[in-house]
Amino acid sequence: MINQLTLLIFLWLMSSYCYASIEVYDDTNQLVSLEKPAQVVISLSPGITELIYAAGGENKIKAAVSYSNFPEQAKKLPQVGSSNALDIEQILQLNPDLIVAWNSGNPKSQVTQLKQLGFKVYVSEPNTFNMIPETIKKFGKLMNTNNIANKSAEKFNTQFNYLKQQYNKTNHKNKKSTFIQIWNNPIMSINGQHLISKVISFCGGENIFSQAKSLTYSPDIESILKYNPEIIIATGMTEKSQIWLKRWQQWPYLSAVKNKQLYNVNPDHLVRHTPRILLGIQEVCQLIQPELTQ
Repeated sequence: MINQLTLLIFLWLMSSYCYASIEVYDDTNQLVSLEKPAQVVISLSPGITELIYAAGGENKIKAAVSYSNFPEQAKKLPQVGSSNALDIEQILQLNPDLIVAWNSGNPKSQVTQLKQLGFKVYVSEPNTFNMIPETIKKFGKLMNTNNIANKSAEKFNTQFNYLKQQYNKTNHKNKKSTFIQIWNNPIMSINGQHLISKVISFCGGENIFSQAKSLTYSPDIESILKYNPEIIIATGMTEKSQIWLKRWQQWPYLSAVKNKQLYNVNPDHLVRHTPRILLGIQEVCQLIQPELTQ
């Protein structure tokens, strides 16, 4: 008969091999390998927090950064600093088996430090529409929540295809020149590689700073006036963006001002590269193509 010690050793060995190694490539093309599904996950951006929940990780995510406010239960998560100033000590205390970092938002020195400390770090930056459902599926694989993640990804694709049929019917030969303002002091915009710019293009607009070299860009007033955009879209919170837009009234000859094409949209629907980008697409398309709004 098998004695108790032998049985315990057998059960331990079985638990060690019940999961094969999990391997995925992150958005910097680095391999992230886990011996077993992640049970303690930390998110380092509000957008990543949303993606983890979308992938079925509500019982896996144990902490996030400030402003992680969607879905509602995310507000109750312990905070490990902000996106641009991580609390390394708090992260150490939680001892996560997976950290998901924001490539363009987190301090690279702190992300490197986390890797050097031995943590498994997935660096995320979904910058195309297709990468959003793919990221959700990867998170599902890392957390062993594939069924939920796959359904969430499928739902995104279905809704995105509907928006394509409604708003992306033509080649947009006469694209409306658009200035996207993501901050006011200093004035900041984005280049054509940013997903917000791709939303503008999808809807029939043309980002006037699409050729800028850096992902985020701080143009001077003169260059904005020179481009004379037909539409100005601000992504600040409602009160802030109204102040931002009011500033442009001092140039009444500006096409967007003259034709009353100054708009603000919900920043969480555009700045965060999550399933809620679909809401952002709808909002922007209704501004650029009001004639197609049903």
